[in-house]
Amino acid sequence: MSKRYFPAFLDSKGRVVMVAGGGRVAERRIRTLKMFDFDVTVVSTGLTSELTAMAERDEFHFVQESFRPQMAEDAYMVLACTDDRDVNKSIGEYCRERGILVNVCDAREESTFWFPAVAVNDQLTVGLVGSGDDHGETKRAAAGLREIVKGKAYR
Repeated sequence: MSKRYFPAFLDSKGRVVMVAGGGRVAERRIRTLKMFDFDVTVVSTGLTSELTAMAERDEFHFVQESFRPQMAEDAYMVLACTDDRDVNKSIGEYCRERGILVNVCDAREESTFWFPAVAVNDQLTVGLVGSGDDHGETKRAAAGLREIVKGKAYR
């Protein structure tokens, strides 16, 4: 294994998470964040149809403009999920300099944490990250964990 990462489970209640971008990667991550008690703000010039519907239901705050790194000043955590490499890089730099947790979706090495695949039920939360070398293996393992946790097959 090239590198192992320490799993950390954070108290999410009321913590501000800024998501830069409104595409499919952002959509997947926002769906995961909404399983917890984060206060999510999405900054993007556009949203997927599912994110548009979520915004209309007030499931997160939506700011319809281009993300500027300074917008993250008071955030606990930031997800840089735009389709612009330079914007994602500048978000990562800004957050790392200020000690803000940041996940840069297109550059793992610029992130201070790795966004996990999760499996949850009423009693358990399981998080999984891979080394980054084989996304398919991580996806298959996450699907298997979700089935175990959902079906409580471990009992």
